[in-house]
Amino acid sequence: MEKLNSNNEETLALENITNPKKVLKVKLSSKTKKVVGSHITPEKEITRYYDTNVKVGLTDEIVEQRKIDNLTNSNIIERGKSIPKIILSNLLTFFNVLCFALGIWILLIGSYENLFYLVIIFLNIIIGIFQEIRAKLTIDKLSLLSQPTADVIRNGEKISIPVSEIVLDDIIYYSAGKQIAADSIIYDGMVEVDESLITGESDLVVKRTGDTLLSGTFVVSGSCYARADKVGRDNFVEKMSADARKYQPPKSDLLKSLNQIIKVIAFFIIPLGILMYLNNRNLTDYHTAVTKTAGSMIGMIPAGLFLLTSMSLAVGVYRLARQKTLVQQLYCIETLARVDVLCLDKTGTITDGTMRVVDMIEIKNHTDYTVRELISSMMFAFKEHNATAKALVDHFGSMEILEATSVVPFSSIRKYSAVTFGKHGTFILGAPEYVIGDQFDKLKGRVERFANQGFRVLVLAHMFGTLKINEQPKNTRPIALIVISDHIRDDAIETIEFFKNNGVEIKVISGDNPITVSKIAMRAGIDGAENYISLEGKTDEEVAQAAMEYTVFGRVTPEQKRIIVKTLKENKKTVAMTGDGVNDILALKEADISIAMASGSEATRYVSHLVLVDSKFASMPKVVKEGRRVINNIQMTSTLFLVKTCFSVLLTIMFLIIGGLYPFEPVQLSMIEIFAIGVPSFFLALQSNNKPVKGKFISNVLKTTLPAAFVVLIMNVIIYYITPILNPTLTRPDSLRLYTTISILTTTSICLMVLFKVSRPFNWFRRILFILMLIGCIVIIYLTLNVIPSNPLKLVRLDIVNIIFTILLIETSYPLISGIEYILKKLKINTEAQE
Repeated sequence: MEKLNSNNEETLALENITNPKKVLKVKLSSKTKKVVGSHITPEKEITRYYDTNVKVGLTDEIVEQRKIDNLTNSNIIERGKSIPKIILSNLLTFFNVLCFALGIWILLIGSYENLFYLVIIFLNIIIGIFQEIRAKLTIDKLSLLSQPTADVIRNGEKISIPVSEIVLDDIIYYSAGKQIAADSIIYDGMVEVDESLITGESDLVVKRTGDTLLSGTFVVSGSCYARADKVGRDNFVEKMSADARKYQPPKSDLLKSLNQIIKVIAFFIIPLGILMYLNNRNLTDYHTAVTKTAGSMIGMIPAGLFLLTSMSLAVGVYRLARQKTLVQQLYCIETLARVDVLCLDKTGTITDGTMRVVDMIEIKNHTDYTVRELISSMMFAFKEHNATAKALVDHFGSMEILEATSVVPFSSIRKYSAVTFGKHGTFILGAPEYVIGDQFDKLKGRVERFANQGFRVLVLAHMFGTLKINEQPKNTRPIALIVISDHIRDDAIETIEFFKNNGVEIKVISGDNPITVSKIAMRAGIDGAENYISLEGKTDEEVAQAAMEYTVFGRVTPEQKRIIVKTLKENKKTVAMTGDGVNDILALKEADISIAMASGSEATRYVSHLVLVDSKFASMPKVVKEGRRVINNIQMTSTLFLVKTCFSVLLTIMFLIIGGLYPFEPVQLSMIEIFAIGVPSFFLALQSNNKPVKGKFISNVLKTTLPAAFVVLIMNVIIYYITPILNPTLTRPDSLRLYTTISILTTTSICLMVLFKVSRPFNWFRRILFILMLIGCIVIIYLTLNVIPSNPLKLVRLDIVNIIFTILLIETSYPLISGIEYILKKLKINTEAQE
């Protein structure tokens, strides 16, 4: 046993044990800091296993001790909000806190009837919390179905476990498509690794025995056994710099617009509130000044808007989860609604990934072995099989007739795989254009004949010597062509028809022969499928140019997929990308919204915004419909909230300018809060709405909000100055009460007109909802004037002159709103034309 000492801080010991394994014992002194990720406590002795037999792995006893020592790969950072955070985020918003503060102020002066607005706010909060928690619990359950797993060797057996259950020094088996779950040292095998998620570089890195695999990277090809050298927060990906790991906010027009609204209102509301209080206090007593100021400020607060937005998004997440779609970023639902280009990989989306060999054409076999024996030996040499390899195994078998001395696994960049059988040379299987090079022209006619029938064609070729990884095959001799069929999904035609009818352009991007892909796309009903191109050997500039001109792209590399998506985005397209393999990852990262099939690679699921847990392409229309429903309804209901905010700001400024007493108390806005905003917005937010989302959120909302708010201002100016003329005998207090009554009736009517506008086109539900809200207002007015003695709205009865005056104001309001909307629309069109 060898002991190493370092400043009395560590004692290291190496020894051999029976299996045999090299063991390192680490004893940490009381001065040593606790390691957060591994949870190592002072004076704890940790045994390390540096030379574990890859065929045996760790024993159950060692694994249990690792768990006791907290040396697992569990990540204590919770994904998404916890339930306490959901409650606090719904409760302690800026506007809620302001409403609570105003409520305390009103409570102190004893004006209890003016606290009714808090009931509405608390109902909104409760509903919002309930919906978010329900969505969270559903997503948590769904996440279990999609969580990444790792294949580890324990007790001589390979088992699959959640990556969080990996323990220090576990032997892990990595294969193509697997994400590196913990920093590991390769013990046996060779893999090509994509480190772009960490380094940003898209070039593949070859890793051999003794090399380090970094957590957060993923295997593109090959397979290996590796020892987990670090776990938990000791992993490289957990120790990345703050800049590299800083939070990237979602690219959401909705979120950006809501934040702008908060900032603008927050900037104005407190100064306006202070000025309004001082103005009111100069005109009346303290009690009245407080209630009128509270009425002004509460009117300016769109508190329910943000809660309703959170609720709508949460309901959208919940509904998608019920349809087996896992949402990994909340605001990606908005992007779904705006998608106008959908990029598909052929395999796994249009086709179901089940393949079979339908023909084999022998060209010239120079070897002593049959094509069946050669391909069977190659399949035996590959440790992992993709869909194509499985079809070959089903047809040719998998037997060690020839002993492999080296293997080049398949890569979507190389477009081939190869096996060297010692003195017999190297046999290559892949795309004819890439494998036989200059000789392809001799076989081009036969290859294209099968491609025109929608078949995939592989070539089996032979070369002398050994083919190194990433080396271009040279002096190859074709032995046979292998013809493979790919089955179109039963639901693909119907799904594609949905996108065509909803204005979504479809691009098919594949590594296969473009003729094959084109024929399959035609059979699936994709418009423009005959417009295809091969990107083999194309420069980045040529790829970018082709992106807007073609529908079907064949022989595409992963980097070219990314360029196509990027080019579409640069041309003002909102791009959704679906994928299931590691070759799709670069494009998925580039897309506005990325959608992964759960049946695909773990790395693909990791980088995607949405995961189709059932891996059904037919789920896509439901996903898009849900995105449109959520965003259209948020825009619709936001208009209702912001009309009140805008007219309250305008009225506050108006009364500050003229030096008048603000007319409304909080309770007098309750009809608007309940029947023109609160109740209808809740039900409208849950309605189906499949209209394509166009334009910016803020401009879509303001095109109705501003005209209605200005009409409220205009009508209040008219009421303020005409009421004393029509009622010259009234005292100033009576005139103010009369003004308030006419203003409440007119303003409520205008808000109902806005509800009428946003509810179009009417269906039976919206028609009934609008009628009920109108009836509700009429009933409240009747009860206030005739039944409730306290008259909480403080309305006065109108004589015939004032009734006619009020009716004229209401009748004039709707055409006035429409006129201002028309003028704003014309101004926008002229502005866009000049640009």
